[in-house]
Amino acid sequence: MAAVSVFVDDAVRGRLPLVCAKTGEPADLVIRMQHPVRSGVSAWVWLLVLLGPPGWLALLVVLMLFSSTEYLTVRIPETEAAYTRERSLERFRLGAFLAAPLVALCGLVYPGMFPALWFGLAASLLVAGLLLHALVSSEAIRVGLDASRRWVTLSGVHPAFVLAVEEQERPATAAGR
Repeated sequence: MAAVSVFVDDAVRGRLPLVCAKTGEPADLVIRMQHPVRSGVSAWVWLLVLLGPPGWLALLVVLMLFSSTEYLTVRIPETEAAYTRERSLERFRLGAFLAAPLVALCGLVYPGMFPALWFGLAASLLVAGLLLHALVSSEAIRVGLDASRRWVTLSGVHPAFVLAVEEQERPATAAGR
């Protein structure tokens, strides 16, 4: 997978080429994605740790009062098939993580003849959930905002999407954007 940087207004307003960012095919949809952006307290506040317990208390208060999570909402073109596949994987992952403790609980309440079977099934569901989590995370498009807050980096995108973005940017760069 590849990465591309786009102007923040283009990503927020969805002015990206209609090429699926995951598959490189012509896009059917424009998906709105919300990503947390690092913000909050300055690095100097962490020096309160050096003051011992009073500093730790002050750090806790500062973190609780002044740290906030800011979100960047971007619009990414995708095909309906890629979007459906992503949602299905997320549902299976959630189902596996929810079913694992329920199956283990059934093993405790109704052990039957083979109590280890319940726990083996619960462990298998947990492993399946972890594998699905790794798959969903590896296929996700990651969004990063640079220090100037003017450029958004989209990583984990298809190379055809990168080429389409570069083709779209070429006339804008020549016009002196």
